[in-house]
Amino acid sequence: MRVTFAMTAALASIFATAAAADDYPPRKPGLWEVSVHNPSIPDVTTKMCIDAATDQLFHQFSNNVRSKHCSKNDIKVAGSIVTADSDCTMGGTKVTTTVITAFTGDAAYHVDIKSHFDPPKLGQSDVTITQDAKWTGDCPADMKPGDFDMGHGIRINIKTITMMKSLLPGGGGNSQ
Repeated sequence: MRVTFAMTAALASIFATAAAADDYPPRKPGLWEVSVHNPSIPDVTTKMCIDAATDQLFHQFSNNVRSKHCSKNDIKVAGSIVTADSDCTMGGTKVTTTVITAFTGDAAYHVDIKSHFDPPKLGQSDVTITQDAKWTGDCPADMKPGDFDMGHGIRINIKTITMMKSLLPGGGGNSQ
């Protein structure tokens, strides 16, 4: 259960940082290491390989999820700081979240995520997650743009998720 929750927390925190692609500074193409810290579980480190197109796909994927589940998605940009406030309902739980992302150029960023769950999820009503991401160089030969390595041998590609979603009834969307 901890591994599942850790992977869910890692994915949620990465997608929680996304807003309209124009709201966020572009990330440098290449390999990114993303460390997620939640005091309730062991730290999780993931890796993702991006280029300009797949960086946009990560934003689009998050926007699609948020547009279906969130009644509020307010974004404010002040220089290198992006603040996002949202009210979402997922699986019968209302999730109120504030995300503050601080960019350091195009090669690093820090994220503070505070969420409130009503009713509580996995026994927690308030969760604070931090995320630190840094560019580490070129993508290794075994990763292609859009690959997201969650550890424990689990790797997904944002293009595959987007394509599969477009094949589902009512999935529509762009299958890039």
